Amino acid sequence: MPDFVQSRDRVEAALVAELVGPKPAGKPLDTSAALRFASWEQARGPWHDQSTGEEILTEAGPATRYGVGVLFNAQPSAGNGTREDEDQVGEDEIPDDKRMPETDFAKLSASIADSLQSANTKSADDDDFDLGSANTYRPSSMGVTCRVRLPAGSRVEVVGAFGRYRELPVSIGTAERSWYRRERVTARAVFTAADLTAHSGRRTVHEDTSAGERSGDEGLNIGVAAYSRPMDDDTGDRLVTFYVENRTPGRKDLASLFQSKFKVVAQDGAVILPYRSAGDDFSDDPEKASIAMLYRHHEMYAVGHGCAADWGGDIDGNGVAWVEAAVLPTFEAPSITSVIKSPAGDDLTVDMRVLADDCRMQDARRQIGGLLDAYESWIASRRAEIATLPQQMRETARSHLIECEVALQRMRVGWQMVQAAPQVRKAFQLANRAMLTQQARSSSSIRKAELDPDGNFVFAGSPPTSEPDSDRGFWRPFQIAFFLAVLESVSDRGSEHRDTVELIFFPTGGGKTEAYLAVAAFSMFLRRLRDNGDVGTEVLMRYTLRLLTTQQFLRASALMCAIEELRERTPELGDSEFSIGIWVGSASTPNNRKEATAKLERLSGGGENPFLLLRCPWCNAAFGAIRDQQAGRRKKYAVSGYRKIGRSVRFQCSDVTCRFSRKPLPVHVVDDDLYAARPTLVIGTIDKFALLAWKPEARALFGIDSDGRRAASPPGLIIQDELHLISGPLGSMSGLYEAVIENLCTESGLSSGKPKIVASTATIRRYREQVRNLYGRKETRLFPPHGLTADNSFFATWARNEDGSLRRGRKYVGVHGPGLGSMQTAQVRTASALLQAPMELTHDERDPWWTCLTFFNSLRELGNTLTLFQADIPTYLGGVNNRDGLDRTRQRWPRRPLELTSRLRNDEVPRAIADLEIRLGEQGCVDVCLASNIIEVGIDIDRLSLMTVVGQPKTTSQYIQVTGRVGRRWEERPGLVVTLYGAAKPRDRSHYERFRTYHERLYAQVEPTSVTPFALPVLERAVHAALVAYVRQRGPQNLKPYPVPIDVINEAAELLRQRAQCLDGVDLSDLDKILQRRIGQWEHWERTKWDANPEYGDPSNGLIRYPGTSVEEKVRGRTWEIPTSMRNVDANCRIEVTSCYAYRPGSDSDGGVDQ
Repeated sequence: MPDFVQSRDRVEAALVAELVGPKPAGKPLDTSAALRFASWEQARGPWHDQSTGEEILTEAGPATRYGVGVLFNAQPSAGNGTREDEDQVGEDEIPDDKRMPETDFAKLSASIADSLQSANTKSADDDDFDLGSANTYRPSSMGVTCRVRLPAGSRVEVVGAFGRYRELPVSIGTAERSWYRRERVTARAVFTAADLTAHSGRRTVHEDTSAGERSGDEGLNIGVAAYSRPMDDDTGDRLVTFYVENRTPGRKDLASLFQSKFKVVAQDGAVILPYRSAGDDFSDDPEKASIAMLYRHHEMYAVGHGCAADWGGDIDGNGVAWVEAAVLPTFEAPSITSVIKSPAGDDLTVDMRVLADDCRMQDARRQIGGLLDAYESWIASRRAEIATLPQQMRETARSHLIECEVALQRMRVGWQMVQAAPQVRKAFQLANRAMLTQQARSSSSIRKAELDPDGNFVFAGSPPTSEPDSDRGFWRPFQIAFFLAVLESVSDRGSEHRDTVELIFFPTGGGKTEAYLAVAAFSMFLRRLRDNGDVGTEVLMRYTLRLLTTQQFLRASALMCAIEELRERTPELGDSEFSIGIWVGSASTPNNRKEATAKLERLSGGGENPFLLLRCPWCNAAFGAIRDQQAGRRKKYAVSGYRKIGRSVRFQCSDVTCRFSRKPLPVHVVDDDLYAARPTLVIGTIDKFALLAWKPEARALFGIDSDGRRAASPPGLIIQDELHLISGPLGSMSGLYEAVIENLCTESGLSSGKPKIVASTATIRRYREQVRNLYGRKETRLFPPHGLTADNSFFATWARNEDGSLRRGRKYVGVHGPGLGSMQTAQVRTASALLQAPMELTHDERDPWWTCLTFFNSLRELGNTLTLFQADIPTYLGGVNNRDGLDRTRQRWPRRPLELTSRLRNDEVPRAIADLEIRLGEQGCVDVCLASNIIEVGIDIDRLSLMTVVGQPKTTSQYIQVTGRVGRRWEERPGLVVTLYGAAKPRDRSHYERFRTYHERLYAQVEPTSVTPFALPVLERAVHAALVAYVRQRGPQNLKPYPVPIDVINEAAELLRQRAQCLDGVDLSDLDKILQRRIGQWEHWERTKWDANPEYGDPSNGLIRYPGTSVEEKVRGRTWEIPTSMRNVDANCRIEVTSCYAYRPGSDSDGGVDQ
């Protein structure tokens, strides 16, 4: 197998050579004599210096060739000297693209000191100096700031290395040209403790004046200095900024410094310490205390200015020996593994086959018992470590281990139920068998379809079997542990843990989906085993993004086919079908039967495919319109997998060998069919639940009949994936609806009949507050619980080699190139380097690095880059070919990029994902994919290993999720992520200058989410929608808005009040005012119909209409806008002539709270 780690290093080296340099290549050239060439062909390079091996630039000057790691020659300053106490305009008041760089370094240094130590520095005289040149578009200086302990006699050495270019006159025929030869430059300066502490209570600037410590700097003026100020913690430590400045006048090609870097080395007893001790993070906030303890071995030792900072040389765990200025910083994140070793050194495994077989209970007890005992031993070992922790961390450590012990106890209770309760055991075994079958059936690729001469479908390959290969069919330890931990509360509505929200916290690609699918299968089986006549929806599985919903629908459909196949072989489960339905917007699936049949008709003519399933979930036969190749030029299609049955469209496999070719698949995608069939599992987007106010027939999904009575048990399990995405307006709006949804899912008359909630995420902060605000639940359990360090929670550990060293992981590279002039230029250079790099690898090494996935924060930026790929990047690659003398076999010409954004049609998204799975060497392999936040979740393509991120994403959670799309097979091909930072954006620059700290503590950097369902804007926009939703679902289906159903309305109002009382900081007076006003409007308007939309309803008599509907003014003032989405809190703004003067205070118009 090729060494993909080594090939990744070569791709990275190619990027460094293109952006930073140098790149010596080609033929040797004697530059000691005059250079003369008879022709241009004779002068064609590349060349390198014969005596030194250094590169020679022949196509352009160094300032044009390189833009990263350049210290340009000093430029005249427009003035500085702003004092620290002068007012500044706030950052947020100036747009990013208009904001001027910081020009007063004393101010910058003071802000660093304030933000990175717990107390202010001592008052001191202002010894200001200017390092604003570190942040200009052509920086002439760079520096690092670190905390240094300087005992008497100690010193700090600064060693810098640079490249300079000397002009080489060249005669080519009759023409005269200038080439540039690189030479090495070094600078060394020593600062003693006495130098840096000369004024104990003052800020001190010490300029190095030593001579003879430089080489290659003839004609250059390189300044090395230190800016020292005291810490205010009585330690005597100093906060010191070491910086290098290019003060050379002259032409930028000849006077600038390239490939700049320097290292600060503590010597003779000096030590570089963390900015803050770990204990400084402790406060009254338990979450901050937890993070401080988990990451206590991952401190920040330096921050860069105009560069990034790196460090190393651990000094007995008390500090580091050196800090380095890095212009193209890298950080290799540790890989996470769920593999657990037994005391004997073997992998602890739990076999689905064993757990599914009633005859192998003894083996099951041994495997489960071994796992639980190992966890118990691990907890005991961690408890023994508490005594070695700093005193201020011990209480936090104890609380972590208490959570671990609670989780262990719940696992043991769940396993005891499996052994003692026959129905629970049967449901558990069936769930394991269903997951095993689903895993086997989903392992093969789609089987392409063709039509034979007789017009019959022929499918490639053989269908998969229900038995997986011997290396598959095993639970990851955390998956089965989670299953057991929640089993008791899922199976018993009266459990003390029933109201607890179970939150799976595991990195992207760790297997969260399988964990909660197993719980869903168990819940569905148990309900039927207890009463096989209780047919209805048991599980609501909700997602936030369209792409994720459709992808998980295929996976869950395979599981449902396995469940249905087991039902047919298990008499206790009854005769009623298990089924799955997808409940999403009309842009994704047909919302009614008439629309479905019309779209099937269009599909048979080669139109868009709106039916989501593009393959049979049981045998993987292709679904869709298959072109008849025998038809010649006439485009004739046959439709595979979709059939009109009755008045609707159903899925039925066209492969006659498939068990679902004789009857429809247990899958529904048309809303009307969902309401009629009440699928056992319903997958939907969270937005769809806004339609509860519009679709009274949706009550069927909650087990309520047309008379408003309970006809079947309500859903007992709600699964919410990617919980961190439910924040901001979406979270606030959905939090208001959740009170209604929970009520619809609650068994009336039971003391604790609420549905069980399981959620999952890979990134989250303040999850307890978010869950409380969303679901009104007081308790949330994180799984797996944290241990004492970030690298080990027993179920998730950092992958290590046998010698204890970390295994290879995803590598991040930061690019900040102010010298390049623009983000567009940085993109052209970076994309060209990454596209060309695989051409220098062997063919077997290329596949991971061939397809570059590029993420953008906005569609506007993506559109700009699409233009670059059409013109600028091919042009630059052509220049690279000429410059480097590449023959045709080493040249790369990328095809038009693939786009993966929300602009794609629903049938185009799966096709784009399928294209990304095509390997190099197969037809259609993608060169570049330009993507938006649609890839944040749900893209699981193992071959992708290379990514570019254009601009720091809006949140850290998004950054984690997006970059998690590459390098998923880290054991074989760890990923490479290149992040481009905008030179004009202070936030981007800040992330660049703290590159290592940010990436080393990435999960600790996740921002808290904001959910405020009872904030005034949310109440104004959606309280009436929640009232209508409750009334239309709980009352009779033919209920009219008038006569006013005041009893049901009051039930809804009381429900909202009770939910608001559960939350902290909610002003009930606002809620009461708005409820009173909305109920008063309902009573006073006397609207006799629900729908007031002009196209379908009755504006004169209707109560509700879609937001933004154009209606007459008198209608607008006497109807409600009811959202059809939860994405916005603020109403849309329309310009119109106001008629507010016509309304008087206290009228029944739709005014604000204070009217």
